[in-house]
Amino acid sequence: MKRIGKVLFLCGLLMVFAACGQEAELAQNINIGAGSAENVGEAGRAGGAEPEAEALNQDRGKEAEDTFGFLYEGVTLIPGEVFDPSVPGGYTEVSEVPSCAFDGNDNVYNFGVFELTTYFEKDEERVYSVYFIDSNLSTTEGLCLGDTVEDMKTLYGEDYAAEGTACTYTRGETLLTTIVENDIVVSIEYRLDR
Repeated sequence: MKRIGKVLFLCGLLMVFAACGQEAELAQNINIGAGSAENVGEAGRAGGAEPEAEALNQDRGKEAEDTFGFLYEGVTLIPGEVFDPSVPGGYTEVSEVPSCAFDGNDNVYNFGVFELTTYFEKDEERVYSVYFIDSNLSTTEGLCLGDTVEDMKTLYGEDYAAEGTACTYTRGETLLTTIVENDIVVSIEYRLDR
């Protein structure tokens, strides 16, 4: 299992480096809002999002319908919103890297089960992307690495853009992109569409 995680991590790094050569529209962002789930790793595994996630989305009203958000330990990370480094669960390390899509540098926070990349805009640190590392981690709606394409379609529908092995769902300025190999989801990433 650790070997699969390492392979997925290396694939993610390759995607990041490849994106550096692309247009700024490949930039990714995720923001933080209020939430209440205790453990995202089990969220959605038994048939959908946890009630707390559903309540959060109802509270957010139209905003929830227009963006993708990743619920992690009671906090929803939404691409493009301000990032608070004191997020529950904490990160194990942070690295500063030259930005591929913005001026200056980005920060990459390693939370062990996912990596969060942030950028700076008007002196505010904002979420750029969330890249899944752990196969036990699920999206707010319940999709995990290792799930099938049918699982993905059941949770998100068939209204996605397919390019090669990538399947991208869009809500407003946020994206949820999966990489699929042999009908299995091998990569999950939330990001800002810029």
